[in-house]
Amino acid sequence: MYPLVSKSAMRVPFVPECERYRFKDPMWQVAAPLAFTVMDPGPRLGFRQALRQPGVAVFTSAGLLARLPVAMIALATVLLVSNVTGSYAYAGALSALFAVTAALVSIVTSRWADTIGQTVVLRILGIGHSLLIVAFTLSIVRDLPKLWQVLLVVCAGATSPAIGSYVRARWAGLSTDAGIARVGFAWESILDEVIFTIGPLITTYAAFSFGFATPLWIAAICVGIGSVWLAAARSTTPPVHTSADRGMSFTRVVRSPGLRPVVISALGLGTLFGSLDVGIVAFTAENGSGTFAGVALACFAGASMLGGILYGIRQWPSTVVRHTQVSAAALALVMVTLPFVPGNPLLAVIAGLAGFCVAPTLIGLFTLTSALVPQRHVTEGLTWTNSGLAAGFALGSALAGILVDSFGPRFGLGMGLVGAVVALSAVLIRSGTLTTHSQDPKTTASDQGTPVPAWNDDPIAGPHPAG
Repeated sequence: MYPLVSKSAMRVPFVPECERYRFKDPMWQVAAPLAFTVMDPGPRLGFRQALRQPGVAVFTSAGLLARLPVAMIALATVLLVSNVTGSYAYAGALSALFAVTAALVSIVTSRWADTIGQTVVLRILGIGHSLLIVAFTLSIVRDLPKLWQVLLVVCAGATSPAIGSYVRARWAGLSTDAGIARVGFAWESILDEVIFTIGPLITTYAAFSFGFATPLWIAAICVGIGSVWLAAARSTTPPVHTSADRGMSFTRVVRSPGLRPVVISALGLGTLFGSLDVGIVAFTAENGSGTFAGVALACFAGASMLGGILYGIRQWPSTVVRHTQVSAAALALVMVTLPFVPGNPLLAVIAGLAGFCVAPTLIGLFTLTSALVPQRHVTEGLTWTNSGLAAGFALGSALAGILVDSFGPRFGLGMGLVGAVVALSAVLIRSGTLTTHSQDPKTTASDQGTPVPAWNDDPIAGPHPAG
């Protein structure tokens, strides 16, 4: 996944018993409760029971180690490249190339994992990705020709394993009790927020204490060991399966009514995330404390986690469409002030406020996605939204780097405001479409079936779209 992305505690959908078990496919009996959007008023399983399931401690620990680099590589690349070459534009471009390549190729590699199993794929990708990070880092440190640097960063992105998806696939296949999977998803969401809180701190501390290449060395070690460790946990490896929709048009799901504005809104948020990575590094360095970039980014992620928890623990009035619009508007208002902050301490405060607003916006977008697409394609729809975030992150990194080099760090931070406005505009302009189609049931007979696994990330739950 991508930096600064927040997730919420998971809301539990409810399916009446007569509907839940009328599907004969046993996999559907696990997936069906996750595909409906009516709240379950009944009791919920706790973390203790879920974490005591056989094999959980191993694969969730391995997954945590393997995906820690997700919160380090982009920032580490910007720090290393900008300090070696003196160009934030080039640093942002390399970071963007890595993000775009990882997002696109992960679709293919995740399908490959479904076809031949996670064990082989994790070994190949984990070791290959680790070695390519080392090679890319050496190409920067030794000032190799830029063609080699670009080629190596693209190859490193192409071999990036979608660890979050692999881990959640293990939770989904762990038990016939869908409640175990739901609690597992919530647990992994908490770990994601921990990663994106400590990752920037580790990156900046290691870079300024031991050298700017150090965070990438750490990332290479973590992803290599973590991936091989996860591959070795064979007892929880999901079964191999073949998708029933192999011949389906690549764009069929994204053409679902209302989904495109959601993806565009996600593109705007991704632009905000990418521009903050570059803009905050440049701003704190200009103000005399480059290490403070990690503090500011950690404030963003920590506040985002808090916002997600507060939004997810209760049922709020009105609809998710309105929730998303209000939180996106609040985010845009906060971002208006960011380019004008006088120094690093206030930068961290404003970044925290922005992160707090990001959480309900993201939760709303993913909740709307799950309501706008047919049930059997709900995870593929979530993949499109995640791809919007990835593309936006790459765009934000590249454009912010150019703006920082040409006009200064404040213009890089201003690019985040542009992203926030795009995110808000998309859900405002198509408000009627989103409201109408998010409340329509997507349960026709032709659409019933086992949902396809998410290709490059995982479902994020939230309140029911109708309120």
